[in-house]
Amino acid sequence: MTKILVAYFSQTGNTQKMAKAVSEGAEQAGAEVDVLNVQQIEDLNSLTNYDGIIMGSPTYYGIMANQVKEFLDKSIKVHGKLEGKVGGAFASCGIDGGGSESTVLSIIQALLVHGMIVPGFSKIGHYGPVTTGEPDDRAISECKQLGERVANLADKVS
Repeated sequence: MTKILVAYFSQTGNTQKMAKAVSEGAEQAGAEVDVLNVQQIEDLNSLTNYDGIIMGSPTYYGIMANQVKEFLDKSIKVHGKLEGKVGGAFASCGIDGGGSESTVLSIIQALLVHGMIVPGFSKIGHYGPVTTGEPDDRAISECKQLGERVANLADKVS
């Protein structure tokens, strides 16, 4: 069975709601999913147990939250061991134009440095789901699509 990790940080609960929707989409695709706050992940070697890793962050000053950046910085411990796994990203923000897309792109850059495969989207948010404030129906739907897409691709790749 395909294993997916949805790793996130959430201060207000909005990114956590998005993480839950991402996990629902991956589960609907038949994947086994763990949803964890990045601060809960102590053993970075556990990342190698997943076929796909989807990361979410609130947007702070147009970039990912420090907690997510710190987690990604520590992931150097498994550099080279995530090669070929499937990844994705999502972000929330407090205001329109606050940098959600740049947050998603910065997470994707880190996943690419790990050698991961990151799908784009032609019909929804091209890089990954974003929301301003509490996720609305569109954001929840896009989060579910992200989870499903990563799970399906990870199943094919693994």
